[in-house]
Amino acid sequence: MLTGRLLLALLLAGAAPLLAQGRPIRVEGVKPLAFGSILAGAPVVVVRTDPVRAGQINLSAQPQSPIILQLALPAAMTGPLGATLPIAFSANDAGFSAQGVITNQTAFDPRSSTVVITNAQNGRGSVYLGATAQPAFNQAPGTYTGVITLTVAYP
Repeated sequence: MLTGRLLLALLLAGAAPLLAQGRPIRVEGVKPLAFGSILAGAPVVVVRTDPVRAGQINLSAQPQSPIILQLALPAAMTGPLGATLPIAFSANDAGFSAQGVITNQTAFDPRSSTVVITNAQNGRGSVYLGATAQPAFNQAPGTYTGVITLTVAYP
């Protein structure tokens, strides 16, 4: 059995608000995209609406403001002794919710940049992320991790 967990490492996480043309943006990684235990040769799908395993990133910007989201996604996770475990992202594996609610989100393709509108009252929103881990039949056991970078900007 393998353990696979893709950690969300956010370019802006934990940083003070950035000023973009005098408008602050704050990004906070809430929980990593986690595959849990994986059997060699058996793909594992995590959907963006999974409340336990989907990755979540909260952000805040100007209320009712368009912002651009761009994710840099890995093709594989890295494990023991440099072993790799392929990971795939599909057209509906990311979602945005201006209300910050996992059950109320609009899907988008995480492989392309997208423009979303922040919450009208408080400027907040959440990005949710799923993916598919694709272990080989001879996949080396161990913990696998990867890095996802989210870039958020005003247009």
